[in-house]
Amino acid sequence: MAESLFIVAILAGLYWCVDKIKSKRLAWFVLFNFVGNGMIKNLIQMPRPFDLGVVKPIRAETATSFSFPSGHTQTATSFWSGAMLVLRTKGMYVMGSCIILLTALSRVYLGVHWPMDVLGGIFFGVIFTLLANKLLGDKGEIRPAHVIGVSIVVLLVMIFKVDADLYKGAAALWGMTCGAYIEQKYIQFEAVQNWRIQLKKILIGFGGLVLIYLILSKVLPAVKIVKMIKYALLLLWITAGAPFIFKKLK
Repeated sequence: MAESLFIVAILAGLYWCVDKIKSKRLAWFVLFNFVGNGMIKNLIQMPRPFDLGVVKPIRAETATSFSFPSGHTQTATSFWSGAMLVLRTKGMYVMGSCIILLTALSRVYLGVHWPMDVLGGIFFGVIFTLLANKLLGDKGEIRPAHVIGVSIVVLLVMIFKVDADLYKGAAALWGMTCGAYIEQKYIQFEAVQNWRIQLKKILIGFGGLVLIYLILSKVLPAVKIVKMIKYALLLLWITAGAPFIFKKLK
């Protein structure tokens, strides 16, 4: 529940069919945290417990970067603490807190993180979410300043040597930011529709996601710039491409 596929699927469905303002805010929180987490990891470059032979890990394939702070824990914290900020209900406070703590425990149990890593993930998840919320403002609108700021981050990760998680996350944040700005300025689709239209939107939206991912993964070489383009296009499709198709098809 703290991995990219799950989070993207939930946010895309919410954006297309439930509430695009609140889901856009949540997506901003999560991707802002993802990039912030990657920056800290690349600065500290702490090895994981299994890198030092301390434990034998389970699901080591989910450990794709450095150890501190825990990316899964920070992602869970950003998503669920963000949901607490957006919804402010007792049920969300309880459920969100439980999932954050369980995610943190699971990463230690799997042997892919030190206890300090998951504590850091919770701490930075809360701090970066509050900062992201402040930057977005009360209306939750993406402004040109957001696009410019994220574009500068993308240029920096292109220039400097960083791990794949960071440059893919920066590209995804850029795609989401640009797409959301384009949608709110030029497209302005309606999220809430009758169930037949919602089903068509889900089929078109996720069908396009799968198509873009497969085409770019199979046709183009797996180099840094291509990977960045792929993740930027995927988020552009979610935030602007699919909504444009929805609007055109009425």
